[in-house]
Amino acid sequence: MQGLPSLRNNLATWAVPVEQIPALTQVMLESLPPESHDMAFAGQELATTYFDTQNLDLRKNRLHQDKYLTLRVRCYQHQGDRAYALSAKTEEEKFHRQISGDEAERLWSGDNPLAQLSQLLPGHLVARLIDISHEEPLGPVVTIRCRRYAWEDDTTRLTLDLDIRTDTGKSLPYGVCEFKSITEDDRPPPALADIPIRPMKLSKFLWALDV
Repeated sequence: MQGLPSLRNNLATWAVPVEQIPALTQVMLESLPPESHDMAFAGQELATTYFDTQNLDLRKNRLHQDKYLTLRVRCYQHQGDRAYALSAKTEEEKFHRQISGDEAERLWSGDNPLAQLSQLLPGHLVARLIDISHEEPLGPVVTIRCRRYAWEDDTTRLTLDLDIRTDTGKSLPYGVCEFKSITEDDRPPPALADIPIRPMKLSKFLWALDV
């Protein structure tokens, strides 16, 4: 597997009914080329594990405070190859770095990963994590799986996630399309406006842990 996707800002999100997936796929293929490591357009399996305390302090902070931090480890699987990434997101920035399979396994192990995270994350994000978690032990709280199809050029990226489900039994009855760009004033392909898909805001982290 080639390098992980570069960081771009999410500028738009849509819920995609099953019956609109073929039309959306055609528009996306006509607008941007497939990812360089998926020229056959086979998609890749994503498994994203989010971390929190037993009291879900990170989730509570995301819901009720202006300053937050979400923490996740993602496994990308494509044609038998796997890659892993650690990501942290705040209201101001995204941090993303590739990690090894062994590092991912240690983070998933159930032992408090703070010591390892302090070696992998920038210092200011570690400080934010300690503050929000109130120094309570961290651990994996939910894993979200989907199959992702992506098209991109040097600045923009369109993704379509299908079969979105959690290891706790939740699932979305529709696909999710996202438009991302490194430029804040970029606009989605105009042809997307001709497809009856609805704009939405979705935090998969909050959705997965909503009870």
